Amino acid sequence: MLDEITDCAVSGRLQEIFLKDGDYRKLSETEKEAAVSCYRELPEEYHDLVESLMECHSSCCGKLIELAYKQGMKDCARLLEELNLK
Repeated sequence: MLDEITDCAVSGRLQEIFLKDGDYRKLSETEKEAAVSCYRELPEEYHDLVESLMECHSSCCGKLIELAYKQGMKDCARLLEELNLK
């Protein structure tokens, strides 16, 4: 049950939080600029390889964020249970 609740919370909430965070938006823009620069500098035959690497890295980071968020919610639920506040 807790996994279902955390899945629901993660699905849209994190994106809302990221979009409101100035530091995240700045980092995202810097990343975009670096990607554009990378494509300009590399020969075209490497574009697919770099894009694959970036997609893999993005997926790994996304999964890490999801796992950390879910674990935080589980820890919070356990703490509330231990404090008899559930």
